[in-house]
Amino acid sequence: MLLVGLFVLNAAAGSPTSQWRGSTDVLSWRGGTIHRVRPSLGGLPFDGPGPVEFRDSTGQLVRRVRSLPTLKPTSLEPTVTRKDARDLVEDGWLSSPEDRGTLVVFPEGHRAHLAWRFQVRATGGVWLVWVDAHQPRVLAAHADSWSTQAKIYDPSPALAGLETVELSGLFHGQKLVGEYAFSTQCTAWDIDPAPYGKRACLDWTFGVKPGPTGDFFEHPREGDTEDPFVQPMVYHHVDRIARWADERYGLRLDEPIQVFTNFPLTNAFFGDFNGDGRRDLSFGISDDGLNFGYDADVVHHEYGHALVRALAGSMWMQADTLGIDWTPGALNEGVADAFAMVLNPDPLIAEHLGESERWDRAIRDLSSDRVCPGDLQGQVHRSGKIWGSMAWNVIDDPALGPELMGDLLVAAVATWDNGTDWSDAAESLLDAAEMMYGADVISSAQLDALEAHVHASGMLDCDRIIDLETAEKMQTILLNLGLEGDYKRIPGGVQFKHRLPAEASGIRLRVDGFTGASQGTGLAIYLRVDAPVEHEATRVEGLGLHHAIPIKFDAVIELDEEEAVWIVDETVLPGLVPGSVLHGSLASINRTRMPMDVVFLSVALAAEPLLDVDSIFDKGPSTGCSALNQLSLFEHCGWLIFCAFGLIVMRRR
Repeated sequence: MLLVGLFVLNAAAGSPTSQWRGSTDVLSWRGGTIHRVRPSLGGLPFDGPGPVEFRDSTGQLVRRVRSLPTLKPTSLEPTVTRKDARDLVEDGWLSSPEDRGTLVVFPEGHRAHLAWRFQVRATGGVWLVWVDAHQPRVLAAHADSWSTQAKIYDPSPALAGLETVELSGLFHGQKLVGEYAFSTQCTAWDIDPAPYGKRACLDWTFGVKPGPTGDFFEHPREGDTEDPFVQPMVYHHVDRIARWADERYGLRLDEPIQVFTNFPLTNAFFGDFNGDGRRDLSFGISDDGLNFGYDADVVHHEYGHALVRALAGSMWMQADTLGIDWTPGALNEGVADAFAMVLNPDPLIAEHLGESERWDRAIRDLSSDRVCPGDLQGQVHRSGKIWGSMAWNVIDDPALGPELMGDLLVAAVATWDNGTDWSDAAESLLDAAEMMYGADVISSAQLDALEAHVHASGMLDCDRIIDLETAEKMQTILLNLGLEGDYKRIPGGVQFKHRLPAEASGIRLRVDGFTGASQGTGLAIYLRVDAPVEHEATRVEGLGLHHAIPIKFDAVIELDEEEAVWIVDETVLPGLVPGSVLHGSLASINRTRMPMDVVFLSVALAAEPLLDVDSIFDKGPSTGCSALNQLSLFEHCGWLIFCAFGLIVMRRR
């Protein structure tokens, strides 16, 4: 249901006379209705999340979320030309925008800017970049990188044989074009197999055609880029989740989404694959011949991203005092997994792809509990398991189940935006449940059960700092853009800490498996006593990407090897005394990579107290500007072996 309304905000001094206007989408859920405003100003679209209102079954306002910026642009006439704005984007991204540029209103806190919006294909994805139309600067960048019968797998060949189904909603008897999707085959592509290489479908066709009876009874030819089976398979499962979202909640995309199949890429994604300015769904074929479109979980997951974007807008990354925060992207991935599990109540995401040596039983197994912050890993899919495993616990609970999880997802995500953190997300789920309880839709026992699952996830109090006194290690992923100056070092978004106990004289830090040593990058570990390392949140000039610069720390360690061990005590870090807490933040360092030669790195870090007996063997030379005692792993292990041998000899004597 679509309602068109007018709403007015008090204009700030000097702001234009144009009023905020907007259309309102009304979604139905068991707590009543959700009203989502799509604002505009002077006829220009607002590229930000609009206000959201929750109303009960009588239409009474229950809750209002988010307001529009209080400071509007001083003028809706640009002083920066479209060409100059386009040149700024090209200079920063080293890539020409794929469109002419669109004039929009873009939010930055409480201020709205008149801006030029461009689409750029770079670093293996498609980006939306906004340039201030009154000042020559890049404002921001967000990832943009969503009846006939047929034989299909439901949910995948790993769990079921072929079955015949009706392909619902088709508009065309000769093509897979329907109410919610149209399924196509990519016939020419430009794909770099590197992790962040170029991905573009250069040409496509509708591909598969119906047989003499008008049906799509195709047989699988998995691994073949001419495989006709995957198109009706994917069409069916996209139609299923899209129809579910529309019929249950009134939630649908603005237009049918295009689906691309049959191209060589070990991935599936929601984004603009063919450069036409519209997001689509794409399902590649892995390098070992497995088709991502053969698994309904993958299809539902990718369409889940489209639903998240429809509800909450772009959710990718942020920067704050702790560093680069990937929480919005992790929540996006976790919710997409949750939508897949609502449609197919099973904690294994994509069992068919588990046949590949790349994965174990499936792409993800959400049956095990993940807790925030201990299971944060600085990577959206891995950290997203925290939300996904919580969602599975709700789905698997006989008192709750998949239907209720779907209701809670839609209501909660409707309140999110790119600034939503773990505690916000958890609170939104509890707020939705409270509204449902107030409307007598769920019982007090169900509310208690849900609250228990949310509390057990740790999200309500997730401060993105892993306590290595209780966790075995911190496993994290770091990003580097290959830039110089202030952008040479890019921090992660998860810090660590370790309290120095009374019986210890210091803390031993151990790094293992740093993959940057062979990829032109180094590792920096910033240390601070009794407070987290503090960063200044900013953006990369010319790119608009979020960035964070460490500004408050007591020492820094640098590493260019795969592994190392350091001893940190009061002699090298004043103030580190028994009872104090050592905090640390990790960052990548560009050594030899070229600009925009993007790479992701993994590293594991562990910490343990250095007991007095250990200090006899752990003294080593000071190194670098950090003035920290450092031992190579070989030297460290050698001392331990020597010590163990000595103790054995003493015991024998």
